[in-house]
Amino acid sequence: MDLREEVVLMHITEDILKRLININSTNLPGNEMDMVKEILKFFPDSVNHEIIDHGNNRGSLIIEVEGAKKEKIGFIGHIDTVPVSDEESWEYPPFEGIIKDGYMYGRGTSDMKGGVTAMIKTALHFIENNVTPNYTLKFVFTADEESGGLGVRTLRDKGLLQDLSKVFITEPSDEEIGICEKGTLWLNVSIKGKSAHGSKPYLGINAIENLYEYIDRLKNTLDLEKTHLFLGSSSFATTTIKGGVKTNIIPEDAKATLDIRTIPGFSHEEIIENANKIAKDMENENQGMVIQVVVENDRPPLTMDKEDDFIKEIEKVFNKLSYPVKYKGINFYTDASQLIPYHNIPFVILGPGEENMCHQKNERIKIESIDKMTKFYISYITD
Repeated sequence: MDLREEVVLMHITEDILKRLININSTNLPGNEMDMVKEILKFFPDSVNHEIIDHGNNRGSLIIEVEGAKKEKIGFIGHIDTVPVSDEESWEYPPFEGIIKDGYMYGRGTSDMKGGVTAMIKTALHFIENNVTPNYTLKFVFTADEESGGLGVRTLRDKGLLQDLSKVFITEPSDEEIGICEKGTLWLNVSIKGKSAHGSKPYLGINAIENLYEYIDRLKNTLDLEKTHLFLGSSSFATTTIKGGVKTNIIPEDAKATLDIRTIPGFSHEEIIENANKIAKDMENENQGMVIQVVVENDRPPLTMDKEDDFIKEIEKVFNKLSYPVKYKGINFYTDASQLIPYHNIPFVILGPGEENMCHQKNERIKIESIDKMTKFYISYITD
């Protein structure tokens, strides 16, 4: 590829990404159907596609490109983003797609409309050039990854992903080969105690103090010293806490949310069992107190064997393109956590952009990174 062709490709990348950034798909409410309609504008009317309507202007999209083989490879990317809570403090407006020094700035540039752009460009390469790929390709654009995963769960439950033999999750991975991701378990804990005058605490049941006790007991059941080669250690964080009404009243109600991130080897089922057992034990120790534990989000940790054929194939293409081969773990969850435990197929998290840019103010992506990953996807398919 000569310099002129590279410049043309970069302009195409900029145009696609900018149009995606111009659409506000922050979740909630998501409005991913606006993204679905925009993505389809890049393709000819004859493209083989299916829109999955989730209601309330939310939707997911599958585009399929028939290959020489019936074997299907999936490329999965989500089309929602996290909200912008501090827009006035951004260096550039988050929905304009400003380009400076080779980077495009905006909400979702890195997480993960850059990856979505690479998917669109990969599909267009085969369609516009009338090239039949070696495999049948399924490009899956999902809604709601930043919350409950409505998109990928719906596609999975409808059986629309069960024909995939391997999956690329095109989330930002610093162009490194992501072979594992941490699990996520979010718990909502609420305690109902008994109010009393602040001068006579022994007449009440202090919900706040018992909430702290509950959190300590649960945290102590986890081995947070255990480490994983690529993911480090698990973590346990109290992320919100509410309770009490006045300084001189023993609080009757208290609530907290807990964000637990796990490395492979941790059982979420066991953590939830311990959470419920501790609640029951404390209720027995404090007659009249009620503890409720609700699971808000449960996504297991995932890992792939470096020696798996799929990973070796990726390594081979990296070497062919003279890309440095580096493996890594991903600390956040992806759509893979809602798919792999059900279909047990090889996966990799590999896409353009910097992992550390996710959910950040002044989020940005290097345009060159999108083209580099697009080149890899096409090379893998045609190799």
